[in-house]
Amino acid sequence: MPNIPEHLRQASIALLESSAGSLSLLQDALEAAGLKNTRVLADPANGLAWLLENTWDLLLLDLDMSRPGGFEILRLLRKYLPENQPILAVSCRNDVESRHRALDLGVSDYLCKPVDHREMLLRLRNHLSLWFTRLELDQERRWLEQRVEEHGRELEKTTETIVRCLVRVTEYRDNQNGHHMMRIGESVALLARACGCREEWVGQLRVAATMHDVGMVGIPDYILLKPGPLDEAETQVMRRHAQLGHQFLSDSAANPLLQLAAEVALHHHERWDGSGYPAGLKGEAIPLSARIVALCDVYDVLRTPRPFRPAWTVKEAQLYIREQSGRQFDPELVRLMDRHMFEQFESLRLVWSD
Repeated sequence: MPNIPEHLRQASIALLESSAGSLSLLQDALEAAGLKNTRVLADPANGLAWLLENTWDLLLLDLDMSRPGGFEILRLLRKYLPENQPILAVSCRNDVESRHRALDLGVSDYLCKPVDHREMLLRLRNHLSLWFTRLELDQERRWLEQRVEEHGRELEKTTETIVRCLVRVTEYRDNQNGHHMMRIGESVALLARACGCREEWVGQLRVAATMHDVGMVGIPDYILLKPGPLDEAETQVMRRHAQLGHQFLSDSAANPLLQLAAEVALHHHERWDGSGYPAGLKGEAIPLSARIVALCDVYDVLRTPRPFRPAWTVKEAQLYIREQSGRQFDPELVRLMDRHMFEQFESLRLVWSD
């Protein structure tokens, strides 16, 4: 008898035949080889149901059954079972057409009656070994996927910690309340979702948007904290915050979130008509991320009191947004905001009030 390795002897082996079949005669040979976990299914219909409802490792299938036939059972099994689940067909038909038909339907091997017990055990051993190897590889793959997922969550937590630190520094330097950053993140997510953007990207933009003004940490205090309007020279210095923010964030080429934040930081002061800065981009040449952040940021800034002016009213801020459609802002985004968003943005201001 062929040597069956110990780990293969635990395999669950099913034998499906008709009541007048001969596979049950093979059970003794299987058990003599150490394969004790065998089950003979003598009724085709009930046996098919059992195979579909239970876990097993290898099937010896008698193709010479009728009602339902062996080929029909094989077709149904391959429809619902894993592609590599080993099925060894046994038949008295040794013609080429029958063998080709069985192989085309997905049998792992084809044995002719009368079955040579030694040949059967050798083939069975090889297919079980391959099947168990595949199961081990699948288990290893799932473990690796789990580790990658866990690593991704750890990296995401680390990135969010870095983001919070950057945002706090920006708030401290720019004398802003942190709720402004929270509102920008949440309002940006609302508008991006209304645009039909992928949820994964929406989540990234929600975090990236809170870093849009991180370049402010490089602006001198006498300009950043000036209580009144800036003169021309001071304005030019203030505008450098867009490029500074991009420089701070763009070194993280392997981190898509920080790359998105760098893009937003650089372009959130571009204008739809091309009169913005720093690159003077126009229309859809401006990244969608920056167009969304620009619109949400301006609305929230207008509705927030500043040292040199009171907060604009809801009516005044919304009128300004509409007037700047096609000038400062993407007209399609303004339409979405006008149709769905203003009320939700005001609700955010109640939740994240200063």
